[in-house]
Amino acid sequence: MATSEEQLKALIKDLYELSRYLHSRGERSLKLARQFEEHAQSDPGNREFDLTQARMLDYQHHIWHEIGNLVDRLLRQYDRPGAS
Repeated sequence: MATSEEQLKALIKDLYELSRYLHSRGERSLKLARQFEEHAQSDPGNREFDLTQARMLDYQHHIWHEIGNLVDRLLRQYDRPGAS
């Protein structure tokens, strides 16, 4: 059975991985949003759809990063010497 300190270290490691994942998802959403924006300029027939998708993905981009920032705040609070 793992000790409390081992469990905390494992949790901290998982939180770092979660943070990287969340920020990565945010960046992927932003990249897709930009692609839809570019496509909206080149295809007037689908312009409204593309712009709607771009807005939705940009919003997701902000949400992914906001959640990632909350995880980062937890890491700053608990992953420091003497925190446990």
